[in-house]
Amino acid sequence: MGVFAKFAASLISIPSSVLGGMTTFLFCAVAVSGIAIVSRSVPFNRRNRFILTAGLALGYGATMVPTYFNYVFTYGGDNKGLRGFLDAIKLVMETGFAVCAFATMLLNLILPIEIEDIVVAAGVAPSSTAGDAPTKDNDSEEIRAVDSNLKGSDKMA
Repeated sequence: MGVFAKFAASLISIPSSVLGGMTTFLFCAVAVSGIAIVSRSVPFNRRNRFILTAGLALGYGATMVPTYFNYVFTYGGDNKGLRGFLDAIKLVMETGFAVCAFATMLLNLILPIEIEDIVVAAGVAPSSTAGDAPTKDNDSEEIRAVDSNLKGSDKMA
């Protein structure tokens, strides 16, 4: 048990500015890891960036001002069950993580997916429509011609 006291004393001896810097670095590393996970799993199109930005803004706001929801559900009656339920809702709404999660889920359900995103995901050219007849891809032929001309000029040099 004597080891724990010495370990605690070594932690207490660290200056608060160093602990603040370490804590800031830790939380920034966690935030960057989260953004990396999100960017790998979900395409960062305009809709998803808006949903993530709005959710984070509301979550940060709830963290910065946790009492913003105190006056939404006011109940002065004798029903202890209802009072406990409303207090639980206030407690959840004071948590920035929960507000961010609810906001992003709600926006993901409400906001429509943009047509451009559906077209890109399907691999269809944006200019073509379902009723059009398939056309010859002239752009790819031009690219092949330019590429072969460049290769030919390299051989001459």
